[in-house]
Amino acid sequence: MSKPRVSKAGQDDIVAELTGGFDTFDDPQEFEDLYDQLDSDHRVEVDQSLREFADSAVGDEHWDSDN
Repeated sequence: MSKPRVSKAGQDDIVAELTGGFDTFDDPQEFEDLYDQLDSDHRVEVDQSLREFADSAVGDEHWDSDN
């Protein structure tokens, strides 16, 4: 059974919640449950923000490259 669609405004709120503090989610499933409610455009926003968070935490934007 598919999940009910979340409005654009609702998805904007989810993006704000997810990107407001990646390190505040104690339960990865909670993050995934919210992320799964997003359409592809909103997921890209979260993915980009998560990448920036990881780059900053590691201190190098190329931390996962082979070079």
